[in-house]
Amino acid sequence: MKKKIDRYPVKFPYWYYVSGKKIIAITRKSFKKKYKCNKIIKFHKSEFNLINKSVKFLTHFNIQNSIHIPGKKYLIVKVFRPGYLNGKINKPPILDLKYAFIAKCLYAKNNVPYQKLNKEIFRYSLQNIKNINNLKKAILRRYKKSLAHYSDKHKLSLGVGITKLKILKEVRIK
Repeated sequence: MKKKIDRYPVKFPYWYYVSGKKIIAITRKSFKKKYKCNKIIKFHKSEFNLINKSVKFLTHFNIQNSIHIPGKKYLIVKVFRPGYLNGKINKPPILDLKYAFIAKCLYAKNNVPYQKLNKEIFRYSLQNIKNINNLKKAILRRYKKSLAHYSDKHKLSLGVGITKLKILKEVRIK
């Protein structure tokens, strides 16, 4: 197994979101309490729009692993401006909280090699990720800036974390 990478070496005490032309900081603790969720799951703008709202399930893939826990609730949000990590500099993303989903984690599995993925795993994935090749392209696109200090080959060698979610409701936040 490959050494676990740390996608978040600096744990920021705040989540940042855009409100009009301002960037607002909210503590993680107050955010969790206000929205009754364990954590957030962030989607790039282009992928957030691909969430199929008519289906109540979503399979989400992360590079190597996720910290999602079955039974916990998560707020699925859109990234307004991506964060950046190159091994030294770590900038958090700016979130767009106008519209989001609350979802419950049904299943989470980490460190899954691409060759062990089957067709069924893509059933409820985003519309642009319906096979292994699409997934690899999406992983490389997602982590181009946030893991800029790793080569594409290294990123793909890490495998994926899989999270199956049940979308409970859509919410308008700000």
